[in-house]
Amino acid sequence: MLSFRRYMPFYRTFSTSLRRHLSESSSPIHHRIIYSTSNNIWFNLATEEWLSNTIKPNEQILFLWQNDRCVIIGRNQNPWKECFLERMHNDNVLLARRRSGGGAVYQDLGNTCFTFLVSALTHQIDKNANSNIILNVLKNVYSIDGKIMGRNDLVLSSDGRKFSGSAYQYTRTSALHHGTLLLNVDLNAMKRYLNPNKEKLKSKGVDSIQARVINLTEINSSIKHQDICTALENEYIKYHQKQSSSSFMKTTEYLSPIVLDKITDLNNSYKMYSDEKWRYGQTFSFNHEIEKRFQWGTVNICISSERNGIIDTCEIYSDSLFVNVIDELKRNISGQMYTVESIKTALMKAKENVESQQEKEMIDDIQAWILTHI
Repeated sequence: MLSFRRYMPFYRTFSTSLRRHLSESSSPIHHRIIYSTSNNIWFNLATEEWLSNTIKPNEQILFLWQNDRCVIIGRNQNPWKECFLERMHNDNVLLARRRSGGGAVYQDLGNTCFTFLVSALTHQIDKNANSNIILNVLKNVYSIDGKIMGRNDLVLSSDGRKFSGSAYQYTRTSALHHGTLLLNVDLNAMKRYLNPNKEKLKSKGVDSIQARVINLTEINSSIKHQDICTALENEYIKYHQKQSSSSFMKTTEYLSPIVLDKITDLNNSYKMYSDEKWRYGQTFSFNHEIEKRFQWGTVNICISSERNGIIDTCEIYSDSLFVNVIDELKRNISGQMYTVESIKTALMKAKENVESQQEKEMIDDIQAWILTHI
């Protein structure tokens, strides 16, 4: 997400009369309702970015999407601090890094994601109107009373528990309001994959804050992703038809990963979001120290990364008699990405370079232990 403050002068100096002139041109406003048929977080983030970059002056977009199990971290967050990466790897939970800031969130098929998108050349994003579209659906279709709380959240009117969080993105060409609705998210998975332990790493990154949340199915068990998306589409059209002073045009589209081979810019965004260097990189410096007593000796491992998750220094201290094992571990771990796959590969190489079965078993012990701490 690009900073709003960076472009604040652009918005202040851009003439209101010029924006009105463009919006009242002969071209009718084209409202595009776009559904993603993919549950892949990397594809959906790439699609949202591509839509933001290619929106036309006469377009407004409602993008509705849903992700399978994933953890999404902010641009400047440290994944080793925010997540239990080894658990995610074992459970096939994807890690994604968004361009915008903020904290780490867990999503699964119990989430519904929404994006309201307008051209900055002709329109301004109306966050309250967008939020009220959602609140009207909940009240009129599902008998759930909610309200806007602060700048970013939707909460229950009765007790203030949060069921939606959102954020905003402004560029020279587009303005975006996106967020999630908690329908039936696995709240236990949040605890399993998100790490609230502030002592795990000493880091300069941004800490996440877990808010008091509620699934909407606790209030109305009939809520389903596709049904609420249809209701949101209908309410969106209803609102904009009332607001329209010119001819009204609306289309419904469905996007799937099959379009990656046809749309170069979208494919490039997808490759970026799925790239390990992007997901694990963009990380502040950190140190990680762990220690364990095995039957054959004590091992203390101190890992230091200056940036982007690359292990710059790996110091290993041990009272073990097998000094060759320790030397091989330090040599193979240094310079690797601090990820489950990279550490596994490094330890396999170390294992190949030792001779005795006892040394190989020591490395197996260390691997089983260290992977639980990544």
